[in-house]
Amino acid sequence: MVKFTVYAALALWVPLTLAFFAMLPSRKAVMTSMIGGWLFLPVFMLKMKAIPACGKITIPSYACLLGTMLFDWHRLMKFRLKWFDMPMIAMCCIPYISSIQNDLGWYDGVSDIIAHFIVWGLPYFLGRIYFPDWDAFRELGIAIFIGGLIYIPFCLFEIRFSPQLHKYVYGFFPTEFVQSLRFGGYRPMCFLQHGLAVGMWMTSACLVGFWMWQCGTIKTVMGLPLVFLLGVLFVTTVLCKSTGGLLFLLAGVGILYSIKIAKTPILLLAVMAVGPTYMYLRASGTWNGDTAKDMALKYVGPERAQSLGVRIDAENILSVHALEQPWFGWGRWNRNRVYDAKGKDLAITDGLWILTMGEYGIIGLCALVAAILICPLMIWWRCPLKMWTHPGVAPAVAMAVLLALYMLDNILNSMPDPIFALALGGLTGIGPSIRAQLKYMNPAPTPSAARQNAYMTPPAMPANTGLDALFR
Repeated sequence: MVKFTVYAALALWVPLTLAFFAMLPSRKAVMTSMIGGWLFLPVFMLKMKAIPACGKITIPSYACLLGTMLFDWHRLMKFRLKWFDMPMIAMCCIPYISSIQNDLGWYDGVSDIIAHFIVWGLPYFLGRIYFPDWDAFRELGIAIFIGGLIYIPFCLFEIRFSPQLHKYVYGFFPTEFVQSLRFGGYRPMCFLQHGLAVGMWMTSACLVGFWMWQCGTIKTVMGLPLVFLLGVLFVTTVLCKSTGGLLFLLAGVGILYSIKIAKTPILLLAVMAVGPTYMYLRASGTWNGDTAKDMALKYVGPERAQSLGVRIDAENILSVHALEQPWFGWGRWNRNRVYDAKGKDLAITDGLWILTMGEYGIIGLCALVAAILICPLMIWWRCPLKMWTHPGVAPAVAMAVLLALYMLDNILNSMPDPIFALALGGLTGIGPSIRAQLKYMNPAPTPSAARQNAYMTPPAMPANTGLDALFR
């Protein structure tokens, strides 16, 4: 049963966000509204006529755009499209072509463009205008780490007493309760749509915090040693029982250390290539996935192997149907699904990649892959690998690695995350290029030079501004 708190939370988030803009610097208001809304708003969609559904993912973006128009409109005037925005623009516009090609009409196409823009384009746009440089993104990295710390008590509560918080506050479970049972205990869901989303969020906060600690970006949080808080966050992340999240965490640490020690992007590029290679092999029918099922049965047990097998078998069915409309897909309204003569759905659609290919074809899938993977490439181009351990760029490079791993997560899951879209916009457009500033900077700053080099942009930013009052 849905409680009134669902409607109250969604309705009040817009005026609350406007209050953030009135009381805080606009960048901090955006971070507070976007991260706070993602972590605590209900998993619920308000369906209304003539406008896209409003809910957890979209309302914070609406509110931040309105706040920007009212309190910080000059940022909108300064925005200019760049060539690297083209993949995101294509990703938002291709649904119109799919609708026209499938005779669904121009109205359906425009509606789908708006839906894509709200979920992906709007957070991306906010990232582009609010996190355009290394110092600004440093604040976002710290905010993501804080979000992980804030979620620790909620995760520990549900690990002990089972996922109940969403039901207590909003009156219903966001997904089937049985999916929270893992390894003889509970996997927390808190206020996100699934335990996998919680695992990915905690992994993100943990990896960003770890690399900031390694690079000396911050050393204490409100007087507490960062390494202590990072240890608590890591233990909580492990207790979330998300196998994929833990593998991504280990992979992220491995990639960052390979760059730090060997000064080579080979491991990062290899991880970036896994997703597109998998999609090509599966969509073309070159690989049926049987070896992956056998490996899962051998190494992770029958329960997880069965889950993976169901997904792989579904992809085999869905990819054949998708290739009947290969270039721009079948459009919306479940036309990408496969049904038997009695109308029974024959295949689950969990992975974002197979969902995108079925609805928007190979062209739409290429736009999705390019929009996400252009980010680590842009960071590599603008920041030489020898600078990836500099405290001023640590949050940015950690998030760039996370986005490469997020592409892998989209192979098996379809969970759009507005914080990843926000980071994607900031990282893709971040500048200016560090290559043009190397003569001003020391890759390994000494203590006497740390204050001068902390923000990577000459002249040095003033000390103890913004979040620096809490983070040293």
